[in-house]
Amino acid sequence: MSVSNASDAPGRKKTLLVSVLIFVWLTGSLFGLWWFQQQSLRPFVEAGAPAESRSPDIVEQGLATLLKRVSAEYPESSDALVTVVHLWNPDCLCNNVSARHTRAIIEQWPEGDEVRFIILAPETLPENRLAEARELNPNALVMKASANDRLPLTASPGLAVLNQNASLAYFGAYGFGALCSLSDEALFTNMIERLLAGESYGPFLNIAGSGCFCAWPDPTQLPVE
Repeated sequence: MSVSNASDAPGRKKTLLVSVLIFVWLTGSLFGLWWFQQQSLRPFVEAGAPAESRSPDIVEQGLATLLKRVSAEYPESSDALVTVVHLWNPDCLCNNVSARHTRAIIEQWPEGDEVRFIILAPETLPENRLAEARELNPNALVMKASANDRLPLTASPGLAVLNQNASLAYFGAYGFGALCSLSDEALFTNMIERLLAGESYGPFLNIAGSGCFCAWPDPTQLPVE
């Protein structure tokens, strides 16, 4: 017995060491995520933002202009009954926090026939990164924002939902708080179902709250490629 216990001791020590290392790694990772989220907590619309960013009419007009560009570039998508615009900045790690909401929409309507999914990237994004986004999201329409749209964008991640007539149903954050929480996790899928059924919804601007957001890049600060 004593010989067996002695031979097992190195194995137990190794298992204990591995367990401790895993615990330290997990604790450090969770702390790092928490720290980042706390640093990134900010209002979706800052107090000093232009009044246009709080106007449903101006937001709707900007989105309508965007959809004209989309239909011109992707005419086959014009028959969609609902349009979802995902405000995406690849340099914003907060996208990871809201990803579950985005996936829920894409997975429910993956083909893009009834619901077209637009990924709207900053005007400052280099073309090679835009191409990468198209490869990773073959069923989404990936486009850059344009100053000509006059769409008052303040933060990401966020989304807009519009019906077939380009009437605004929803614009704003996926959720608020460090974890992008929603009181109803099925809010967006239920909203889209209602629009597909011909029901009216909104316009609803969900911008009054703080969470894990990044400021939308200034289009005048174009990168040097």
